[in-house]
Amino acid sequence: MGFFQSIEPTLAKRFLLSRYNDGFLSYISWVSVLGVMLGVTALTVVTSVINGFEGELSRVITGMNGEVLLYSRNESVNDPSKIIEEIKRTAPQVAEASPSFVAELMASGSAGVSGAILQGFDPESVGKVTSIPSSLAAGRLPLGEGEVALGSAIAVKLGAVEGSEIRLIAPFAGGLSSAPKTSLVKVVGIVHLGMYDYDSKFIFMTLPAVQKFLDQAGKVTTFHLKLLPGADSRRVSDRLTENFGYPFRSKDWGQLNKNLFYAIRLEKVVIAIILTVIVIVAAFNVVGTLMMMIHDKTKEIAILKVMGFRPGQSFRLFCLIGVGIGAVGIFFGILLGLGLGALLEQTHWIDLPPDIYYIGFLSVVVRWKEIVMIAGAALVISFLATLYPSWKVATQSPLDGLRYE
Repeated sequence: MGFFQSIEPTLAKRFLLSRYNDGFLSYISWVSVLGVMLGVTALTVVTSVINGFEGELSRVITGMNGEVLLYSRNESVNDPSKIIEEIKRTAPQVAEASPSFVAELMASGSAGVSGAILQGFDPESVGKVTSIPSSLAAGRLPLGEGEVALGSAIAVKLGAVEGSEIRLIAPFAGGLSSAPKTSLVKVVGIVHLGMYDYDSKFIFMTLPAVQKFLDQAGKVTTFHLKLLPGADSRRVSDRLTENFGYPFRSKDWGQLNKNLFYAIRLEKVVIAIILTVIVIVAAFNVVGTLMMMIHDKTKEIAILKVMGFRPGQSFRLFCLIGVGIGAVGIFFGILLGLGLGALLEQTHWIDLPPDIYYIGFLSVVVRWKEIVMIAGAALVISFLATLYPSWKVATQSPLDGLRYE
């Protein structure tokens, strides 16, 4: 007779759901279920939130820089069209490329002065590689000379709004010995990229306008690259670095914030280990529940053994009971965790200081592979917790139960 056709599942159900169980025992059983449920809920929510945080950062970074960034160190380069052709020859996985000129300068507005990064973008290709055009919070992107778009946080620092004017100051545009270059420009748009490091520093202007302002006609410093679906960004980045050599260097989106992503993954592992302890503690409740049930059902178990119930069947019976308690807790824990995650994702009701946490809200990404791993680990822990009580009842003599009063 097969395992699931035997009597153990029926007895396990009767022992757990019997209306004649001792009230205190039923209470302890539900406490065990609640302990497992809370542990699984915590693991589900925390891993999903960390996944969301990592995913939101990667979305913003690729939206700003593309999937791979090829840039020239210390000096600008000529003939960007020829370089783009060489990029695509070297790495056929590159689908689109957008040149830009990036320079550090100062910006002053009605509310104060701030260091900034001026990025000159190519109007024809910037939308094909980055999400800058779709990240406008107000106004539009610049169309020509004398117009800029500001990151949302630096706009607040400068006291600038759409339609106001700010002054750009490039201290070393013509070399260390030259006088600073200044330009009074009109703010025509506010860009909100969703990452404080970008929103608090970047000022956007068309590429020809930046080249003219900095006396760098026809020159660029950076190439933003978008890859074909499924392409390995790290491999493309390494290949470009090897092929182009000095003064070029290439980084993929993960390398741009390498230490941050490493810290996130390490934090995820540490928190998962700590929260797994909650499930282990809940498993001790399962042990206590089973030991009390053995004590409560001593006579019934003894009668079953006298009638021919084998030790192996007794062992499997209490394993089923313990795993059943764990399974119920796991099921409702995952449901509650997914529900809380959906609530966080829809409402963004927990705000974060963006200058500390890079982004301003908790994002949630559910990875079903991790949910299955959480459920599997919790089920294994619940099963391991049943082994000692199940062994104890399997080795107990029927005479002990019959003498029990």
